[in-house]
Amino acid sequence: MGTTSGFFHEFDLKMNILYKYIALRLLISLLLTTLTFLLITLVIDLTENIDTFIDYEAKIDLIVLYYAYRIPYWLILILPISCLLGSIFALTSLARHNEVTAMKTLGFSINRILIPIFFCGASISGFAFVFTDYVVPSATLNHNKINKQIRSQQSDDGSQRHVLIQGGLGEIIYARNYDAKIERAEEVSIEMFTNSKLSTRIIAENLFWNKHDWIAVEGYRYTFRENNQTTTSFDTLAITLSKLSPEDFSRKIKLPEEMTYSELKTYISRGNVRGEDVSRHRVDLYLKGALPFASFIIIVLGSTIGANARSTSISNSFGSGILICFVFYGCLKTCQALGWNGLISPLLSAWSTNILFVCLTLCIIWRINKTG
Repeated sequence: MGTTSGFFHEFDLKMNILYKYIALRLLISLLLTTLTFLLITLVIDLTENIDTFIDYEAKIDLIVLYYAYRIPYWLILILPISCLLGSIFALTSLARHNEVTAMKTLGFSINRILIPIFFCGASISGFAFVFTDYVVPSATLNHNKINKQIRSQQSDDGSQRHVLIQGGLGEIIYARNYDAKIERAEEVSIEMFTNSKLSTRIIAENLFWNKHDWIAVEGYRYTFRENNQTTTSFDTLAITLSKLSPEDFSRKIKLPEEMTYSELKTYISRGNVRGEDVSRHRVDLYLKGALPFASFIIIVLGSTIGANARSTSISNSFGSGILICFVFYGCLKTCQALGWNGLISPLLSAWSTNILFVCLTLCIIWRINKTG
């Protein structure tokens, strides 16, 4: 009994060493491919923007920040490519040195060989999701601010045109212009709702902040009750807009890539209340979850192809990886466009590429297991 127990203990120890070895080879390959693609992307972008930096006499510190805040977005964008090529390179190298054959001789099936790949892929996918939600939005927002600062050669004081915001109780406020220096909005429309029905609309030439309340100047107030509507004019009117401060008028409407998952979800909910078409934003919302998960699928796919490529050269593996990348991103962008135009549901638009590649990966694994 002791001999049997010792045998299984030694076998488990060897398995752990083997799994760590495979995972380490994969992670090193992923790191190298990721750094390579980041460097290539950086050089290409710098080449495209060098004339802009020179024309606007951008300072070195701003250029450094410009790229420092851009790298997180690039990282998530190129992660599926890095995962695919990194996994293909790692497993192709093992296969060409007959290490995969040796593992199979010891009784390891392709499924067991891929176990550490599954764990690495799941970990990278989880990291990508957290990174996408917590780091990329704020970094992208800061990148866009610095880009605007470089091109305008001055800091943004918060003034803007065509402001559309929502108050804490669902009020919808629109202003054609907002001057942040004097805290004044021009050509203002305010809509208030009761039980999701429009109850009050205020139209004013100007809207001022007096440190406590908002003061509407020269306008009309429309009150709606059942089938009755009343209209009153005013020179000045104090308006209480819940949880709405001048900073809210200065705050720019974020792009989808500048929002976290919860922020984008809230933005979509408010858009539904206003009766807006938010199909594009729904697609972007679902993509925030689909794209990180794609890294897991791609790693497993690349590892499966690489592990079965004993006679394949590194250059052939690279070519196969690039072809798969083109197909992947082609499908992703096509489905995204179909979702944006309402031809397929936003959920299907975001996840159909992943579903397709999951099926492809399972078919390859099944074929490898069948042929032995």
